[in-house]
Amino acid sequence: MKVAYANAFYHAEAFTGRNVHVKQFIDNATARGHEVWTWPRDEYPGAKHLPWQRIARYSKLREMDLIYVRLEDDAPYELRFATAPYRQLAAAKLIVWEFNVPPEYGTVNGRSPEQIATSIRDFKRYGRGCDLAVCVSDALADYARTRIGLKRVVTVTNGSDPDMFRPDVPPVRRVPRCPDRLNVVWIGSADIGYHNFDLLRETASRLCELGEGQRIQFHIIGKGLRRLRDMPANVAYHGPEDYEAMPAWLTAMDVGLCLYHPGPSGFGSPLKLFDYMSSGLAVVSNHQQQVSQIFQQLGQDDLLFDFGDSAALASILVRLASDRQRVRSLGRAARQLVIDRYNWRRAVDETFSAITELQPALQQRNS
Repeated sequence: MKVAYANAFYHAEAFTGRNVHVKQFIDNATARGHEVWTWPRDEYPGAKHLPWQRIARYSKLREMDLIYVRLEDDAPYELRFATAPYRQLAAAKLIVWEFNVPPEYGTVNGRSPEQIATSIRDFKRYGRGCDLAVCVSDALADYARTRIGLKRVVTVTNGSDPDMFRPDVPPVRRVPRCPDRLNVVWIGSADIGYHNFDLLRETASRLCELGEGQRIQFHIIGKGLRRLRDMPANVAYHGPEDYEAMPAWLTAMDVGLCLYHPGPSGFGSPLKLFDYMSSGLAVVSNHQQQVSQIFQQLGQDDLLFDFGDSAALASILVRLASDRQRVRSLGRAARQLVIDRYNWRRAVDETFSAITELQPALQQRNS
């Protein structure tokens, strides 16, 4: 297929989930023989680029089999290709939207209620011409159906790359490793408002009070942590790192954390979860719909805790620190599940399978 991949911003130096997802979609799609064309402003070198000149761009779009629009909380210009006259100008045979978060996610980025309401209206308006919505979680699929009114919706969860994130990658030397220390890591963008760093701080302080501060050490990797001075001595902040360097950081760790506030986080498909799993880490998380589903598959429900419950999180970490054999066993099971299912190859295959299944019905509709 020839795919026009819209709103797929990629920046080589960015430490974001968007970058990871865009790269993996393009790499895996092209590896399967598809052509992926991005708008000329988008930088990923693995894609072909549509012309800058508008007439030439529309001419090239007419060669595409589908326009695939990546969506986050706002409504991008490219939604217009779902309706007249833009759909006719591009001769768009198929319009597919990929939902990664709902518009309400904008609250963590400072968007006003009015801006969020406008995005919802735009999604509804242009959604009449959306042929298929690909959603990264069941919660988001339900949202697309009930809130936006889309008819054809499929869930395709995110994943990791088990060839990149492997337990045998040599670990970074900056993190001491020893049998009597549990290294606990959180990775991501600390400036995103739904991450609960108060919970991390409270848990680390509680462990220090219990005399566990030396045995259980926390490591934060990513941009945006502004108040390190508020963290106790058993928390280390390593700053942002290139995504390609993350496997070496994760192999220096034993446990990965997913810590959220309730709200928009419930719609997500956390990339950190799958990278932790692929690296062979045990994972501990508060209840979040997709994380909870995966923990049920692994039989690891006892590693889930309620939002904001620092006592429960501390208790889980103490148990893990006292049973290193179980930590290793949990990590092996998690990695195997990534190899078997939660990987980017499967995600892209499921996406194109859903598109292929839809084509006969659309051809009959348009005949």
